[in-house]
Amino acid sequence: MATRRYKAFISYSHRDKRVANWLHGQLENFRVPEGIDAPGLEDGLRPVFKDREELPASEDLGAALEEAIRNSDALIVLCSPHSAISPWIAKEIDLFKRVNGDARVFPAVVDGDPPYNMPPPLLVHYEDGTPTEELAEPIAADLRPEVDGRKLGVQKLVAGLIGVGLDELVDRQARQRNRRMALIAAASFIGMVVAIAMALYALQQRDTARAERAEANGLIEYMLTDLREELEPVGRLDLLDSVGERAMDYYASQDLEDLSAEELARRARAVQLVAEMHNLRGDNDKALPAFRQAARTTQELIERNPNDTDALFAHGQSLYWVGYIAWQRGDTDAARESLEGYARISTRLAEMDRSNLDWQMEESYALSNLGTLAFDGGDYETALPLFERSVETVERVAVAEGRPAARLIEWGEGISWVASTQNSLGDFSEAQRTLEQEIALYEEALKKAPRNSDALRPLVFARQQLGWLLAATGKQAQARRALDNAAATAENLLAQDSENTWTIEMAISALGTRAMLNWTAGRDAEASADFDRAQTLLADLQGRDAKNVNWNVERPATLELSRGLTDRANVPPAEHLRLARRWIDRLDEGDAPTTWPLVAAHLIEASALQRMGDRAAAAAAYARAIALEDEKAGLDVNMTALRAVAAERLGQGDLARQLRQKLAEKGISALIDKRIAI
Repeated sequence: MATRRYKAFISYSHRDKRVANWLHGQLENFRVPEGIDAPGLEDGLRPVFKDREELPASEDLGAALEEAIRNSDALIVLCSPHSAISPWIAKEIDLFKRVNGDARVFPAVVDGDPPYNMPPPLLVHYEDGTPTEELAEPIAADLRPEVDGRKLGVQKLVAGLIGVGLDELVDRQARQRNRRMALIAAASFIGMVVAIAMALYALQQRDTARAERAEANGLIEYMLTDLREELEPVGRLDLLDSVGERAMDYYASQDLEDLSAEELARRARAVQLVAEMHNLRGDNDKALPAFRQAARTTQELIERNPNDTDALFAHGQSLYWVGYIAWQRGDTDAARESLEGYARISTRLAEMDRSNLDWQMEESYALSNLGTLAFDGGDYETALPLFERSVETVERVAVAEGRPAARLIEWGEGISWVASTQNSLGDFSEAQRTLEQEIALYEEALKKAPRNSDALRPLVFARQQLGWLLAATGKQAQARRALDNAAATAENLLAQDSENTWTIEMAISALGTRAMLNWTAGRDAEASADFDRAQTLLADLQGRDAKNVNWNVERPATLELSRGLTDRANVPPAEHLRLARRWIDRLDEGDAPTTWPLVAAHLIEASALQRMGDRAAAAAAYARAIALEDEKAGLDVNMTALRAVAAERLGQGDLARQLRQKLAEKGISALIDKRIAI
């Protein structure tokens, strides 16, 4: 951001945005009265920095805000119970005081009583850029009607900003106002006539503008709902790209404060639809800002009416999508913040009306999201009851509604998370029963609508999961039927709509699992064909979103390292070593949880080094593979099996037997341990 000098920086809580907007306008439009000597203020108090809206969209907000604070002559802090607990406002005050000291900090009370409405750094005296033990005694302008009121409050702030006494400023303003009133009186009659004419014209123009906005909003909403429903089944959502781009440009030109509540609601719906369309096609670089725009719009609605249930519901949806994309991209903190916000809203709505089944479902979704966050963090004991509570709610709603197909599908999707958590806890027999229950729900839904893709997609995943579990428990024939069915269904879905990223993910999972089953059964050519097809589909996903961790790290690691252990194990050792170390570097970054592909990478590294004749380095690599154990992974079947292989090759037979015994006690014989080719 280019350096710019600001006359003041307004620090405020988002909940006090209306007052901040009003004050910003008052200060920037203030003109220093004649007779007051104020060097550098000939043009008034412009510019005043209010918030991040001042910054270009591409800025690093943290650095840009810090620079704006450093380049401000004064700091105005809007004091309220909300700002008192805001860590961001506290940081802004601390930074300004470290640079400028206490003298140019001006509190303005908008709600609550001092000192309980003041951020802590406001009450601390700074000396030579450092906070001291001494308390500061800030004198605040109080904008509340029962105290100074807005007019006198602004005058107090301005007097401090320009460095004159309040009495002198008020006196000079009064003299200037009297002279101005004398001139106005002389032209009052003519002005009145003109004003009436202009008012009538403005009313007409306002009504015309609102009518045009309503027509535009209606057209956008039609194209993104009815037209989308016609294009989605034939896989032509790409035809709506230009509609989405023009809609976002149209909405970007609007000022939220100028819109009525109805216009805000329609804007929020349309922007949400644009965002969902981009997300469905895997273009999250366009989807994420659109979801954030929708959230800002619904937040404005809630600020106007905190009990507006429609606005609360819409805001919850926007927060969910922002959190979901953050989760997809591996940004756990951002995902948690948005999804917990969604959960608070959903619980509030559910408690407001227990007879509203849609709101009960929102609470169910929120519980499932929190379960997912716990699951990703390896806290399976916390995740399981969250998923089970979510499923209980869906079941109750589905029964109350007469078991419609849509609810059966949601019921099944909730059960899917229960099964995955049971797997991670090592309860494989219970996981198999849960998966069979899940599949039965999708099949019930498909009896009502055989071509229902919303049922077919999760059915692919459930059969893939069941196929893996059946293969790992020695039921090879049943496993093959489940995986063949999953792969065939996925290919049929892709033939209907090759743009749906969830279908692509389900197909990759089914093909990858079947490839391992084919390899262990000696069907090498079929295994390679499945692997090749999975890699082609994965390349498609990677081209859509380079920031998606699942598509660009987790899935390719699983696929490439599985092949490194099987049909591509005979490549030259130097190539094998490069593959292993490339993934070791990527999978062992930061605080990333340990996964079985990382164990596989060290195992491949050790094999390559052994083939190259470096026995000592190979032994060290095997040892690293053995040492990799992550409690967050639960009972990871593949990790345990590969660590047993590494122990065996390092001559630690007892450890290898112990690891395999751990799986045997659960009735598991891992596919990945059947026929490793390295």
